Amino acid sequence: MNRAKAILSLMLVGCAVISLASFGQDLDGRDAAPPKAGPRVRENLITLKLLRMTQVLDLTTDQASAIYPVVTRLETEKYGITQKLNEAMKDLSLQVEQAKPDDARILGLLADIEGWRGRIIAIDKETSDFLTAKLSVVQQAKYLLFNAEFYRRLGERLGQLRQGRLKNRFTN
Repeated sequence: MNRAKAILSLMLVGCAVISLASFGQDLDGRDAAPPKAGPRVRENLITLKLLRMTQVLDLTTDQASAIYPVVTRLETEKYGITQKLNEAMKDLSLQVEQAKPDDARILGLLADIEGWRGRIIAIDKETSDFLTAKLSVVQQAKYLLFNAEFYRRLGERLGQLRQGRLKNRFTN
């Protein structure tokens, strides 16, 4: 069973690495801006996170099979809401910079943003409550540390990609 788990882990990491590597590719010799994360990249990031979480928390097969579908659903939902939130923030920024801002439009955007922020908080709480029920106390502590480190590193990598400093290791 450990061998099967190791093979599955390697396959999932390989898929995630290949998908993430496309962020740093040059197009026709020009540095391209990183593409927007599409559904496959998002799915691969979620899969990578769950795979790393399995390793760091040393999840049992039963724990992993119970956690994966729920956390995948919640992370996917959160990602969709985050995209809407980011678009509304961009629109709000444009609205307030106009010579004559549309108060009604701004109020609508503020309401949307607050609603999406509330939903993200609710999803985080639902995830936390679910994991609290499924994990031991030590695993809960490891998850908290893992989650912070995972998103810190992801943010660093995306920042490097935006600045064009991270190149595709497969083409360079």
